[in-house]
Amino acid sequence: MSEQFHLSRLQIINWGVFDGYHSIPFSAGGSLVAGGSGSGKSSLLDAISLGFLPFNRRNFNASGDNTAAGSSAGRRTVDKYVRGAWGQRSEAGTSQVMYLRGEGTTWSAVAVTYTSNTGRTITGLVLKWLTGESRSDSSSRFVIGDGDLDIEDVCNRWAAGRFDAGVFKGDGWRFTTKVESQYLAQLYASIGIRASDAAQQLLGKAKSLKSVGGLEQFVREFMLDEPDSLARLPEALKQIDPLVEARELLAVAQRKRKILGDIEAIQVRYASESTDLGIIDLVDLPMVRAYTDHVRLRHCPAEIETLDATIDQLENENADLTRQLNLAKAEGDSLNAQINGASANVGPLQAQVNAAEAQADDVARRRAAYEEMVAALGVEVPDTADEFWNLREELTRQATEMLGKLEWGRDASTDAEYAQKSARILRDNAAKELKRVEHVGSALPESAVTMRDHICAGVGIDPAELPYVAELFDLQPEHSRWRLAVEKVLRGVGLRLLVPDQHYAKVLRFVNETNMRGRLALHHVRAGASGREAEPNTLAGKLFLVKPKHPCAAEAADVIAAAGDHICVDTPDVFVRFRRAVTDTGLYKDSDRLAIKDDRRPIKPSEYIYQGDIGAKLEALHAELTEAEEAFNTARRAADEIAAQRQRWRDRAAACKAVYEQFPQWSQIDTDTAEGHADRLREQYELLLADHPDIEALSARAEECWVDIQTLMTRRGAIQTRRDDLDARRTKLMDLQDRLSPAAVSEQATDLLRRYAAEVPVPLELLNPEPHREALFAAIRRERDQLTESRRRSYEELSRIVATFDASFPDAIPNDSDDFDERIYDYVAVCRHIDERELPDAYDRMMRLITEQAPDAILTLHRVAEQETRRISEQIERVNTGLGAVEFNRGTRLTLRANPRSMAAVSELTDIVKAISRRIAEVGLGDKKAILEQYADILRLRNRLAGNNPEDRAWTRDALDVRNRFTFDCAEWDVASGELIRTHSNAGDNSGGEQEKLMAFCLAGALSFNLANPESGDNKPVFAQLMLDEAFSKSDPQFASQALQAFRKFGFQLVIVATVQNATTIQPYIDGVVMVSKSEATGRNARPVANVATKTITDFTALRRELKVPEPV
Repeated sequence: MSEQFHLSRLQIINWGVFDGYHSIPFSAGGSLVAGGSGSGKSSLLDAISLGFLPFNRRNFNASGDNTAAGSSAGRRTVDKYVRGAWGQRSEAGTSQVMYLRGEGTTWSAVAVTYTSNTGRTITGLVLKWLTGESRSDSSSRFVIGDGDLDIEDVCNRWAAGRFDAGVFKGDGWRFTTKVESQYLAQLYASIGIRASDAAQQLLGKAKSLKSVGGLEQFVREFMLDEPDSLARLPEALKQIDPLVEARELLAVAQRKRKILGDIEAIQVRYASESTDLGIIDLVDLPMVRAYTDHVRLRHCPAEIETLDATIDQLENENADLTRQLNLAKAEGDSLNAQINGASANVGPLQAQVNAAEAQADDVARRRAAYEEMVAALGVEVPDTADEFWNLREELTRQATEMLGKLEWGRDASTDAEYAQKSARILRDNAAKELKRVEHVGSALPESAVTMRDHICAGVGIDPAELPYVAELFDLQPEHSRWRLAVEKVLRGVGLRLLVPDQHYAKVLRFVNETNMRGRLALHHVRAGASGREAEPNTLAGKLFLVKPKHPCAAEAADVIAAAGDHICVDTPDVFVRFRRAVTDTGLYKDSDRLAIKDDRRPIKPSEYIYQGDIGAKLEALHAELTEAEEAFNTARRAADEIAAQRQRWRDRAAACKAVYEQFPQWSQIDTDTAEGHADRLREQYELLLADHPDIEALSARAEECWVDIQTLMTRRGAIQTRRDDLDARRTKLMDLQDRLSPAAVSEQATDLLRRYAAEVPVPLELLNPEPHREALFAAIRRERDQLTESRRRSYEELSRIVATFDASFPDAIPNDSDDFDERIYDYVAVCRHIDERELPDAYDRMMRLITEQAPDAILTLHRVAEQETRRISEQIERVNTGLGAVEFNRGTRLTLRANPRSMAAVSELTDIVKAISRRIAEVGLGDKKAILEQYADILRLRNRLAGNNPEDRAWTRDALDVRNRFTFDCAEWDVASGELIRTHSNAGDNSGGEQEKLMAFCLAGALSFNLANPESGDNKPVFAQLMLDEAFSKSDPQFASQALQAFRKFGFQLVIVATVQNATTIQPYIDGVVMVSKSEATGRNARPVANVATKTITDFTALRRELKVPEPV
């Protein structure tokens, strides 16, 4: 015979309305706890539950009797039992819970004694106490002793000794603890309850076996515990929700960055334009006049010296020509005297011939000029009056067309000049950066050096004491292939400012109190850094210390070795072999599921920071400056080409206009007509000369002499004129030297004016500077207009960016100052922070969550659900082991069956989980399409699981409450033949009473299996106590009797709570009665007190007769 424990005694002190000490014996054959409604019956069962069940299985007041003691004070708790809550009192609109022990420190004790059929006895004692006016959070003590131990005296001593556990040493007490789980483990081991959660669950639920509905509801709610997949849902959502938050943060950062756009480049352009405009705005006409006067004064001495030499040469030429002229005149006078005696008729005709020839020559010269101008235009010279007029019309049309092109091409010209201006800004910035690096001797960005200088100036530290990590390292020459990976992966680490321990506190204070206008990472350098050498095959191993003696070098080496421990590999195909790895393109694996590559902005060689020796940095900057210079020259050539094209249009229009304005009539160039007239007069003259031959010879010679005289006079006149002009110019220049005293012009303005003067097409005439001045000032005005327009465009672009950013992110406005330039600087700082910190951090966090945490939570939840599904089948098998040991009806046995059913929510969940699992590797390698699909699936599943609408709650219940994946029924079999006699299910024709018997039988079978000794063959529970609170109170007596008989068949000790009136069916299945009564509180200060007494079956039967309760049949 196997050992079996039953409840033999319950002792309580100050438990609910049971004030003081009460000792209550229980019969091994079963006991009825009877009494009126609200007398305190269920309180005794709650006390027993406190003694042997964990807090999550006690199910206080399982019957749900709203008339029970203290029920009006709300849900029952241990602390309310300790204080003795018995009701509520409402006065003046306020409600107050009434307590028997409501003032000061109070305590309660509950002891359960279990006795086995072999004579062994165990007592478990639970002590609870509250101090002061506390109504909750009671303290606990748990004690176990061997034997049936009385608790009244020892508990009173324990309370008097300020709850000192020392009183429980000896006298049979052997174990004491403050931890409930330790107490229950000892108690269960002593009385034979295996460490079975199912057993605890069923014992707790059996108390509430009252109206449990159909078989399926009974199996799901009473026999099967809530699956762990449901319990784990909140934790899974906690793991998934950060991904949603991270994705939203990434989206916010991306929206910010998209809005800010090219703000940094625009701000650089705007600042350069503002600087240039600030200088050019100072240039006015007086400054231009002063500048040109300085140029004139500088050029005057050289020109005067040149004029002196030229005038001397002209004087010599004039004297020589005068002598030649005198000789020619003498000869001419002699010839004229001889001719005067000739015929008087020759003179008038000769004059006409001369006039006609002169006119023909004039027309010929005009014709030649016309032909030259027309030929220059590339068109055919007209030979007739009609062709002349047609050409004139065509030239007029072309001039109009060219002027139209000039007007239409104005925007293209402005854009070309704008591009040239931008290229010049980039060139100037490159030159500025080169000059800066040469001066400061550091490869770091200007902002980093500026922040360090700011700190050092404010704290009083030598900048050499605060190096950035990157300043102490350089790439080993033989590993130049890994330069890009080093600059990408380790850039953030390189920009950490190393601060020695002795300076760290004051640097922190300074940075805390100062707007650093940028992101700054401070690294605390403490003594004792190992300075460990990085592994050669890692990214950090490609670097070497350029300043190994620096006090911060060891710390920097540790930082680099830790941050750059990625194994250098040729291809991502081998990433799986290493914990962290990197390729030479900058793709790096950071964890099992996360790989990152940052290609948002190319890193130029001039931006490398790991260059402790800045020689390479300077070379890169020189190359960048050369490239910028070439870009500027290209832009300038493009602008010059457009300007040249416009000039060609302008020249073409001017040439066309000159032709038709200078030659308005055909007669002006009609050489045929002019030459014909001269030829006719010449024929008449030649006929007249034929009659006087001497006159012809003398006239010919006189003509030659006259031509010589005319030539000499013309040459001498020209020389005299030129000499006089040069002499006058020399006089004016000398006067100019004496007279000019221009105002000083700054070097900056002089450089600007000199640059524009070189591009002005009108040269400077020292004595007539106005055309040059006007052209120069016009160029300045054009540049000012272009700069103003360009700056306006830049301002509008920046204003639009700022306005859009402020409207989109009103809580993230970095600066609301009225100083526009100051505001823009802070927005550029925000943009840099987004690029360098916010976007990478948000992306890294999202990738970490989407590759690891969120998928893990979902896969774990699904795996737990699948495990719970299999566990249900295992639980049903265990129940069937118990059911198979006892007959259900004469000659029959029951088998509980779990039948799987298909559910749409389960299929959908499985499909989503498979898709998420399948994509994990692709997501880890940064596949954008896979990342978007993964996030969409995770978000869809998260919204379903976290949804509060009825449809989502139903879907979640179907997907995760695996109890719903089965339908349950009971098969009743003939033991002898194995034939199926009947199937019991919700859909069957079982009556309510039959259902109760069926469910009682299933519960008993499940309990007997979980509570039986596995080494015993009789299947009797080693722990016989089974509490039923108000069970079968509304059942048909016949089926209630069958259900109770089932519990007895399985060998349980029934402890049943019922009213005296409802005890008719129960009486045959008990051996003793515990009567509970309570005195009601009738006065304002009166308090109800419960009492308890034990009665025999005979006494109880007599009591029932007095109450005229029908006897059981």
